[in-house]
Amino acid sequence: MHIACCFLLLAALPLAAQTNQYEGFAGFWLENDRAAAFAIAAPYPRVLAFRLKGGENPLHVTREYEYIGVRSWFFEPTQIPESGLPALQPAIAEMTGVRSVRLTAAPDDSSGLQLIMEVALDSERPVLQIRHGFKNMHTAKRRIACWALSAIRPEAGVGVVPWRSTGRRSLLFWPSTDPNEIGIHLGPRALALDYRIEPQNGWHKVGTNSDAGWVAFVWNGNALKSTVAHVANAEYPEDGGTVTMFNSTAAVFDGKPRFGEIENVGPLSELMPGNTLWMEQELELFTGIEAEDPESWVELLGAE
Repeated sequence: MHIACCFLLLAALPLAAQTNQYEGFAGFWLENDRAAAFAIAAPYPRVLAFRLKGGENPLHVTREYEYIGVRSWFFEPTQIPESGLPALQPAIAEMTGVRSVRLTAAPDDSSGLQLIMEVALDSERPVLQIRHGFKNMHTAKRRIACWALSAIRPEAGVGVVPWRSTGRRSLLFWPSTDPNEIGIHLGPRALALDYRIEPQNGWHKVGTNSDAGWVAFVWNGNALKSTVAHVANAEYPEDGGTVTMFNSTAAVFDGKPRFGEIENVGPLSELMPGNTLWMEQELELFTGIEAEDPESWVELLGAE
C-alpha cells in the first residue's frame, strides 16, 4: 500500500479558511450568510458537515470508522473490494477560493486510482458543489463509474427518490433486504426508506433506475437533496440503479454506531491512462417541509 505524508497547505490562505475543528477532526469551514460546510483532508478526504446557519448537520459523523460524511467510491463495473480504497488515502488540501477547497488524495496502489474531491459552497445559496474525480494511474484503459455516498444520521429521518418518469421502472433489493420491511415505502410516485426503523436482518439496501437525478434525506421539517445529472441511454452499474439507499444496525459493525446512506451512482465510462473521470454532485438544503408523506416530498423537492 502506498504510504504518503499528509499535510495541509496553509500558506497565503484567507484567514477565514484556516484549519478549524469539528467533532474532533481538523479541516476547513466554507461559509456564506445562509449555510456552512466542513471538509477534511485527514485521515481521508470527506465533507463532514453541510448545514444551515444555526441548523442541524444531517450528515453522520463518528471517529470509529470511515463511513462518515460525503465520500467517493467507484465501480468497475461492479462493486469490488478495492471500491473504497482510494477514499481511505490521506489527502492534501488546497484552498482554491474563499469558499472552495480541493482535496487530492495519495494514489491508491491497490486500485490504481487517485481520488480528487473539489468542494465549493455557493456565494449566497445553501448549495454545495462536489466534483468527485478518479485519475487512472494504470497503464491500461479502465471502465469505471463514480459513486457518491452521503452518510446520514439514521435516527433522524427518511430517504426519498422519485420513480423513473418514462420507460421501465426498476426496484432493486440487495441481499438481506426484506421487501416487506415496514420502513420501505413503495408509493405511486416515490420510493422511500425510513432510517428511523432499524432493519430486521442487520442491514438493507434498496434502489431504482430513477431518471430524476436526485435523492433526498428529510428530517425534522428539513431536507438535504443530493443531485447527480442523469445520463440518458447510458449503462449504469448495480443493475442500472442510479440512486440507492442503505440502512444498518449497530450489530453489523460490531456494536459501532449504525448509519444510513443516500447514494448517487454515475454511468460507466471509459477512462484512459492518466485521465480523470469526473462526476458532479450538488447538495442543497431546504426548510419548511411540513408534510409527513414521501409522495408530497417528491412533488415539493422536484419542483425546486
